[in-house]
Amino acid sequence: MSSHAGSSVAVETARRSAVLEIDVEGRWDALALSKILVPYHSYLVQHHGDRWVVHARAPGGRGEPLETALRAVADWARTRASGISSCRVDGRPYELGPKERR
Repeated sequence: MSSHAGSSVAVETARRSAVLEIDVEGRWDALALSKILVPYHSYLVQHHGDRWVVHARAPGGRGEPLETALRAVADWARTRASGISSCRVDGRPYELGPKERR
């Protein structure tokens, strides 16, 4: 395989589109997370009472990669006592990593 072919595979992987779904408890937390994910065309859906899902799409409007969105979600989650109950990427569960308590 030529190095050119390998680099085109890497570029294609970086441009892959993905759908994020983050289950959040509480309207205000869902709104705050949605604002962080604005570059990823975020929107909110209320499911039950205080259960919301923040939807986003990567790459973002200016080409921001999926990894950057996931890092932003994980960083945001670390600052909350409650909040994210689950995260999915393209319908598959995604572990954000250990939660640090303040």
